Amino acid sequence: MSEKLSEHFSREECACRDHCGFDTPDPRLLELAEKVRTILKEPMHVHSVCRCKARNTRQGGSPTSKHLKGQAMDFHCERLSPLAVYNAIAKAWYDGRLPELGGVGLYDWGVHIDVAKAPDGHLRKWDLRKRR
Repeated sequence: MSEKLSEHFSREECACRDHCGFDTPDPRLLELAEKVRTILKEPMHVHSVCRCKARNTRQGGSPTSKHLKGQAMDFHCERLSPLAVYNAIAKAWYDGRLPELGGVGLYDWGVHIDVAKAPDGHLRKWDLRKRR
């Protein structure tokens, strides 16, 4: 059984998939993820949190990826579409319920959230779904 870092997230699921030892996300990210889970009322299946530089490069991540600091989480929910998750998170930010959210990204496979704030405080958001 993996050590719990918060009520619903374990060290194992947050750890870099390269088994390099980077397994401790920013505590602010865990607080955000718990709040997002409460808003969604659904389990979040984690794809990626902590990434070492080598893993990030192999995954095609940005050289300034928030995953390199354990400040981002990529996930999906089985019973909600990525678009529904993205919209619920963005709405919660605009409603003032997720002030710690810095960025939210939409992908075909799921959603990215992070705690890195834009200098002017706006919500960084993007849609990188493949156009069919």
